[in-house]
Amino acid sequence: MKELQVTLKTLTPLWTGGVDGKCDRLHETGLIGSLRWWYEALVRGLGGQACDPSKHECSFDIDKYRKSKATDEHQRLHEAGLCDVCQVFGATGWRRRFRLAVDDTTRPAGVTGSQQPTDDRFKRKKKPDDKNKHPSWYFGGLGRGGIFKITVIPLSPDFNPQLVLGLLKLAEKHTGLGAKTQLGYGWFQLQNPPGFDANAFVNALQSAAVVQSKLDIHLPQLYEMFFAQVKVTDAALTATLNLKYDVRAAFRNTFPGNQMLRHFVCGVARGQERQAAKVHFSQAIDGVMRVWGWIPANIPVSSVNREAVMEMIYKTIIGFGTLQDWREYDSSRDTVQSHQTDKTAFLLSLLQS
Repeated sequence: MKELQVTLKTLTPLWTGGVDGKCDRLHETGLIGSLRWWYEALVRGLGGQACDPSKHECSFDIDKYRKSKATDEHQRLHEAGLCDVCQVFGATGWRRRFRLAVDDTTRPAGVTGSQQPTDDRFKRKKKPDDKNKHPSWYFGGLGRGGIFKITVIPLSPDFNPQLVLGLLKLAEKHTGLGAKTQLGYGWFQLQNPPGFDANAFVNALQSAAVVQSKLDIHLPQLYEMFFAQVKVTDAALTATLNLKYDVRAAFRNTFPGNQMLRHFVCGVARGQERQAAKVHFSQAIDGVMRVWGWIPANIPVSSVNREAVMEMIYKTIIGFGTLQDWREYDSSRDTVQSHQTDKTAFLLSLLQS
């Protein structure tokens, strides 16, 4: 396969990590980590096996590979200790099937320090006897903004760079790239992208997800996610902070006293319960912001129904602005096709909408 080059333009700052908590440049490892996260979610959604990379569960065993009697290469690699995702993105003893080269011409961009929602929210929500501090979110160093190029270089003759292009297409249309997307980072546009065959991409995913496994409720998968775009009057970062505040407040009002649920969905940044948010809010671009997230079917909090959580999030978003679209698998809320139960058709519609 030939190399594939794509040019990206950031719409909101991009964050890929770096030394001392500063994003001094766009790091290839940060971009690859983001692409891998989405590949895992797609593979799990199609019933394939995707390990938890934070636990280093996969490791290539050359002896098991040589002893395998499987005729299919994918199955032989599985028997040798590699899940469907690690076969592409690498693991201990196994090289990633491609290399990512970044031509970085971006500049520092964004805000720093502690940022708060607007004051009118404190007046509306705060009780007279409430002594809690006003909520705030901390933005560390500046992210990166501008135009950059990515070159996907195959390191194996059977690797198709269109796989990376498909992941970028999904992120461009509905989510974001890099880290800190829960704070509005990562929205981008592909500039004059090369040709892309969505059907071929989905077929390749289905072929990759051949090792059927039981879904781990603690790991993200596409068909438990939602993607929304909403027209707002708040500007840029203000929209992010205000809607984040409103969603968190809605959890307090709808599920009073259930701090565990609120922390599970909205995240918590301190203490032993520290965990990442599962709902992400972009900054507003031309008066439009996107919200997306993962709410598992089996929420690990007793006596809580996923549908009740999803409906609460939905009502909070449409109360904040004018809904432009809402995508959710097998749901009456989906604005393209209600209760779409064909997973292939749903994924194709995400890539094509």
